[in-house]
Amino acid sequence: MVDSIHLDKMDTDSVSVPSYEDNATNTEVASDLIHDSTATPHQAQEAAESSGAWTSQTYQAYECVFDSSKDRYGIVKSFSTKSAFNSTVGESRLRMGIRDDMVKMTNGRENNYFKATKWSPDGSCLLSSSNDNCLRITALPDLAVNPDDTQLETGMLIREGEVVYDMCWYPQMSRQDPATCCVLSSSRDHPVHLWDAFTGELRCSYTIVDHCEVNVAPTAICFSLDGSKIYCGSNNMVQIFDTSRPGKDNEKHPTVPTRKSKKGQKGVISCLAFNPDYSDLYAAGSYLKTIGLYDARANELLMLLRDKSHRPNKKTGDLGQSTNTQQSASSPMGGLTDLKFSPDGLYLYSASRMDSYIRCWDIRNTANVLYRLERPGEKTNQRISFDISFDGRWLSTGDMNGDVSFFDLANRADSEADRLSARFHAHDDVVSTATFHPSGTLLATSSGQRKYELALDSESESDSDISDSESDLATTDASTSRTVETLPLEDTIDNSIRLWSIPGALAWYVNGLRWSDTDVATGNEPSTGVDNEGASSMDSGLQ
Repeated sequence: MVDSIHLDKMDTDSVSVPSYEDNATNTEVASDLIHDSTATPHQAQEAAESSGAWTSQTYQAYECVFDSSKDRYGIVKSFSTKSAFNSTVGESRLRMGIRDDMVKMTNGRENNYFKATKWSPDGSCLLSSSNDNCLRITALPDLAVNPDDTQLETGMLIREGEVVYDMCWYPQMSRQDPATCCVLSSSRDHPVHLWDAFTGELRCSYTIVDHCEVNVAPTAICFSLDGSKIYCGSNNMVQIFDTSRPGKDNEKHPTVPTRKSKKGQKGVISCLAFNPDYSDLYAAGSYLKTIGLYDARANELLMLLRDKSHRPNKKTGDLGQSTNTQQSASSPMGGLTDLKFSPDGLYLYSASRMDSYIRCWDIRNTANVLYRLERPGEKTNQRISFDISFDGRWLSTGDMNGDVSFFDLANRADSEADRLSARFHAHDDVVSTATFHPSGTLLATSSGQRKYELALDSESESDSDISDSESDLATTDASTSRTVETLPLEDTIDNSIRLWSIPGALAWYVNGLRWSDTDVATGNEPSTGVDNEGASSMDSGLQ
C-alpha cells in the first residue's frame, strides 16, 4: 500500500502516486443463489446486493464469435488514420515545426512507421509510438456515429529526443482521475520520462547513469501492478525506482553475479511483464534467448527458461529431434521481444526476433514449452507484439504479411493449426501490433516497417542517373540550398492505425464459470465446458 499522493506537473523533489486499493477480494456466493434454477443473474444480483457477495464473484465478459462464412470473419472496420502518416520521418518533423537538415539527419529519409500501440487500462484512449521519436495519444471515438471506415484523428503529441525504446501506461489509470493519467517512456541516451496524458507536459524523470555519469536508457520499462515501483531493464541489470521519488535514487539488481559468471541471466533485458495474480512474480526476457522468473519481494532469480527442444547435435550440427513433431518443426528461439502472462497467471507467452513462433510456457511445474503458435511471413528483427483477451481465451497477433491471427487458447488441440480460429488481411504492410480493447469489443492494429528512401545530391550525381519520371520528386533542402533528388520508397507504404469491431456477445460468469440459458432452465450449475455457440468458460484452462 502506498500513500495517497497525486501525480501533478513535474516536481523537483517528489512525485505523488494515487492510493491503491486491492479490489481482488474473494467472498463466497450463497449456494442457494447459484443453484436456484428460476433466478436469473440479474435477480440473484439484486437479492444479494446488500451483502456484496454476488457482485464480487459475478461479472459479464464479452465473448468473441468468429463466423468463417462472413467477410473477415464478421470483423468490421470502424476508424483508421488512413494515409495521414504515409511519409518519411523528415516530412513528419517538418509538419511538427522541427527544422532539421533532411540530408544530414540519420533517419530523416526513413519511413515513419508505427512501432507499437497500447490501450489505456480504462480503455478511453490509445498510446502509440512511431519512428519520428514521438508518442501520440488518441481518444477513443464514438463508434456509434460512423461504423464504417472513418478517419481517426490523433490527439496529444509527445516528443521524445531520441529513438523510443519502450512505453507503458500507469496501471491504475482512470480518465475520471486526472492525477492517474500518465504514461512512461524510455528513449536513447535520455532519462525515463513520466508524461501527463492530458497536457503532454513532463511530470518528472528517473535517471540511470553508468560509472562515467552518462545517461543510460533502459531497453524495457514497466510499472508494478500497484504502480508504486518502476522496473527498468538494461544490460545484465534490473533497476527499480520508487514512483514517488524521481531522480537518480534506485535499487540495482544485477541479473548475473559477475561478468564472467555462468550463473544468472545474461544479456540485455529486452522486455518485462508482471504476473497478474499479485504473487509478486515477474518475467524478464533477454536478447540472449532466455526468460528469467523473479520474485519481486526478494528480487531473486527463481527459474531460467530456455527452449530445450532445439539443441544442435555436436557431431552433425543438426537440431536435436523432439518426440513432439510440432516442436521439432519449429525454429530455435531468438532474442525475446515480448512477454505476457495469461490472466490466471498459470502460463507465460513469449515472442522473439528472427523467430516465427509464439511460445506458451508452463510455469506451474515443468517450465517447458507446452505448444507454439506460428506467425506466417519472413523472419524479422522488428518487434511484432501480441495480446491476450481479458477472459484469457484469445491471442491476437500480426505478422509480416499484413494479416491478423486469432488463436483459441482454450482449445486443447495438439497442433497450432487447430487453435487458429480466424485470420484476415488487416494492412498492406507489417502489422506490428494487434491489441484487444479492455472490453473485448474492439481490436487496435498498427502497421509499417523501416524503409529507406534513396537520396542523390545533385552536386555529386549527374542528371542522367535519374529518369524523367522521377524528376518531379526533386525537393529543395532549405537549410543547405541544394536540390536533393529522391526516389520513391520501396514496396507499398501503409503506416496507419486501425480500429476493428469484433463480433460477439456478453455472457455472465459466476465464480469463474459461464452461466448459460441452459443452466437456468435445467437448474444445473454454471457451465464449465463449451456451449453450442463455441464459447467456453474461463475455467477450462490450457491443458
